[in-house]
Amino acid sequence: MNINKLCLNATEVSDSTGLSLSMVRKLTRNGKIPHIKVGCRILYPVSEIKKWLTNNTISISCSSKDGVING
Repeated sequence: MNINKLCLNATEVSDSTGLSLSMVRKLTRNGKIPHIKVGCRILYPVSEIKKWLTNNTISISCSSKDGVING
């Protein structure tokens, strides 16, 4: 993610996160991803996208039969 910019457009969010452009747009329409509207443009604040990614990260651990976590 380009830390020199304060905001990204949908294509840049897609490129930076690995989400498809259509998924970024769907999340935006549904209010699930942080964004701001400036005139007709939709922008995504870099700091908020980073927080959103952190807050929506699910940690998965695998455990063996004896209860020891592998990973």
